[in-house]
Amino acid sequence: MKYVNRTTVAIAVIVFGLGVAGVAAEKAERQKFLPDGAVVAEALIPTPPTVGSPAFDAEMAAVLELQEMRSEEEVAFVSQPLDFDRFVPILEAELNSVDAEALKQTLDTAIDRVRLNYDAVKAQYNFPRPHQVSDQVQPVGEARPVASYPSGHTIRATVYARLLSEVFPEREPELRDFSNQIGYGRVVAGQHYPIDVNSGQVLGHAYADVIIQQPAFQSAITQIRGAGA
Repeated sequence: MKYVNRTTVAIAVIVFGLGVAGVAAEKAERQKFLPDGAVVAEALIPTPPTVGSPAFDAEMAAVLELQEMRSEEEVAFVSQPLDFDRFVPILEAELNSVDAEALKQTLDTAIDRVRLNYDAVKAQYNFPRPHQVSDQVQPVGEARPVASYPSGHTIRATVYARLLSEVFPEREPELRDFSNQIGYGRVVAGQHYPIDVNSGQVLGHAYADVIIQQPAFQSAITQIRGAGA
């Protein structure tokens, strides 16, 4: 009986150890591109203005002005989804020289981690979207049910552009300009205020700076380049 009990305990310890190791491995995999606490938003971006304050009214005025000026072409532009494929037309020729599928998977993994991080920032500020404050705002498309500040689209567009520029540095100007268009397009769409976009760009660059420095990212990019050689 004692032998059985000792065996049972030993098995339990082994199973527990495997479980702990599995959790640790999962956490390490999740954080390989963006470790917890690597970007502290509060230290980088300002607190958004109070609704009804002069600063807020100026933000809303910009949204309404751009709404009055937006064209059908701009509506079509801001209606497009934001993902890896959005940047393909800029890189179509260059993508043939690398493992494009692996590149997409790497960037999507990084972006998922970034989204998880900035959703917590949005929840912290809980800043209402323009159409939630004024019924004069007619937004283009539907927004995710999360707060306005900072702009997640802007963050993701900036990160996509920065990470793609690491692989295709010769395309950095076009990628940067395109990501800026996507960001400010969110104001044109009536989904965000200018301050959302400005702070989104700041955070996007901060996230990208951290991701680019990670050994896992550098290793992945080396393999992606080598696969197309």
